[in-house]
Amino acid sequence: MTPGMRLRSHLIALVLAVLVPMVVFAAIVVVMFGRQQRAAAERGALETARALMNAVDETLGSTVTTLEALATARSLAQGDLKEFHAEARRVLATQPDWKDIILLAPDGRQLVNTARPFGAPLPSASEPASLEAVVLTRRPVVGDIARGRLSGEYAVPVRVPVMRSERVAYVLTGVLKPAALGGVLARQRIPADWIGTVFDRRNMIVVRTRSVEQFLGRSLSPDLVAVLGRGAPEGWAVTRTLEGTPVYTAYARSPKTGWGIAFGIPRASVDAPLERSLLAIGAGGVAFAVLALALAALVGRRITAPMATLADAARHFGEGGTMHADGPAGVSEVDDVRQAFVGAAALVQQRAAEAEAAARAKDQFLAVVSHELRTPLNAVYGWARMLQSGQVGEEQMKRALDVIVRQSDAQVQLIDDLLDVSRVISGKMRLDVRPLELTAVIEQALDAVRPAADAKEIRLQSVLDPRAGVVAGDPDRLRQVTWNLLMNAVKFTPNGGRVQARLQRAASHVEIVVSDTGRGIAPDVLPFVFERFRQADSSSTREHAGLGLGLALAKHLVELHGGSITAQSAGEGQGATFVVRLPLAYAEPTPARAARAHPMADSASAAGARLDDLRVLVVDDDREALDLAVAILAGAGALVRVCASAPEALEALRTWRPDVLVSDIEMPGEDGYTLIRKVRALGAAEGGHTPAVALTAYGRPQDRGLSLTAGYNMHVPKPVDPGEFTAIIASVAQRGTAA
Repeated sequence: MTPGMRLRSHLIALVLAVLVPMVVFAAIVVVMFGRQQRAAAERGALETARALMNAVDETLGSTVTTLEALATARSLAQGDLKEFHAEARRVLATQPDWKDIILLAPDGRQLVNTARPFGAPLPSASEPASLEAVVLTRRPVVGDIARGRLSGEYAVPVRVPVMRSERVAYVLTGVLKPAALGGVLARQRIPADWIGTVFDRRNMIVVRTRSVEQFLGRSLSPDLVAVLGRGAPEGWAVTRTLEGTPVYTAYARSPKTGWGIAFGIPRASVDAPLERSLLAIGAGGVAFAVLALALAALVGRRITAPMATLADAARHFGEGGTMHADGPAGVSEVDDVRQAFVGAAALVQQRAAEAEAAARAKDQFLAVVSHELRTPLNAVYGWARMLQSGQVGEEQMKRALDVIVRQSDAQVQLIDDLLDVSRVISGKMRLDVRPLELTAVIEQALDAVRPAADAKEIRLQSVLDPRAGVVAGDPDRLRQVTWNLLMNAVKFTPNGGRVQARLQRAASHVEIVVSDTGRGIAPDVLPFVFERFRQADSSSTREHAGLGLGLALAKHLVELHGGSITAQSAGEGQGATFVVRLPLAYAEPTPARAARAHPMADSASAAGARLDDLRVLVVDDDREALDLAVAILAGAGALVRVCASAPEALEALRTWRPDVLVSDIEMPGEDGYTLIRKVRALGAAEGGHTPAVALTAYGRPQDRGLSLTAGYNMHVPKPVDPGEFTAIIASVAQRGTAA
């Protein structure tokens, strides 16, 4: 292999190769640089304007999508405006960028306004032009910025039509805060000396990055209005701002909404750097030409030796996995590279150790999951096979069925816990927050835990202060937190022990305190007690079952309520105390709704409802699922017909005319969403209004939203209790008859 040139020779050759073309092209660079600088600024500004216009369109589009989903509310379809008012307020609580939700008649009368109690007098609609456009086009319209008739504040109306029998029955309006679009500008992080402006179809300012309070709702500068009047969807021009500053302006207007966005870039920030650069090029070029050759030789000598040292250190790192930084290299950059290598080596070793620990934790968790799923499955499978083979006598029949139901409930709870953790990690956990007193919530959790405590002869005590105060929370999730803490205490308390739940007021907080006389928590475990998948003992000889998710879920749910949770223990064998602190809410409490008992607390199903002579069409590609549905529904007195595909079900719907349709979602060819859309496209005489229930293994909140949006009246996740299933069918059929 031919040896290459030395570094110093390369540097000298490089200087010569650069110096000669520099002399030739210096004049060309000076002339062309200005044009390129302005062209680059223009392209960058136009790309930024287009990107931000798309972001504004997406923000407005998401508002339209949410309003269209709300427009399908059952209360609105039934004309129950009072119930729709309450439902609109619940939706508004999930939309921090919305000011109000308004339901309008086509003539402009306000029927519902979340800013006022239902039934209060309401003015006519502000910004009527967009209302008329919705009624005329029957399509969603984003209005122009206008002052609200009630608040007097500037806002943006986003309107969608609510169709009934090919006519506009209502116009549903989401009143968007201008600040919501300000976040789009903020996220782009445009330079501080740029002025970004979002404007509506009438060229009125909606959002501005500078002096927004002064110019909100005012017209753009006359120069920019004149440029926009030429009709181009985007462009670049020289204008003046409302403050009188000369700027280069890049603008873009949306073809969807007619809104636009403009960026004013001070001319000085574009031209002054160019002028300074040209001056520096002229003055520095001469000096560089003189010094370049001399510096090339000097730098070559200074770099060669340290680079050889660095090469030796790199080879040592590659061979031994360690790197030493002893001895200066003589060049600070080479020293920096060496130090970076040392830090990288330490970081690689640390990450390797962390990855190994994470892999061990994952393997342990997967082993625990496998054990926790297989343990109840073993009992279910074993008793089911014995029942199938006729090996179970009558005296063992009840025990076998109890074991199957109890262990099936255990598996459902494990899956629910895993799904809850997934929702927490992905940020999709949603709360139904309302003012409530915690006494009823804690009592329901105590009732759910009592059978487990009685089985171990554990005394279950409660000291609940009825004057503790009102909190803002989701009763179901707070009941889940309390249940997890109580079940954890019962699990780790020996037979004959004691578990106590207290509710008390502490300054501006309400405290739920769960204490026990159990095995306690070791000092080395206490800091990690709320971590996901962490258990004090995950070995095959552990005494207590579970996935180690209960306390982690409790912590996440409490923090979602704005509270905190702590664990205390004097050590092993001295019990443990968990304290949940929730902030007080100064509002009237809402009675906690009756919730379905926790599956681990009560395995008895409701008897269900009678469905005598009710015609039910069941659609599922799984034969065993169809057999089970027929057994449940026919046992309740229903007349059942089954179909294995969506086309077959559509034909049966037309000819047999069932009272209720029950369909799976995942099916080959056409799924349940496609089926219900085709059903809803039929006329009433062909069964298009038949009440429908989605019975599916998809159980996430977004799956429920997809089912209801597609046209189902109810979404029921599998597995479902037979009694609950018949009650659901009876309820849906009754509502369908009333409608």
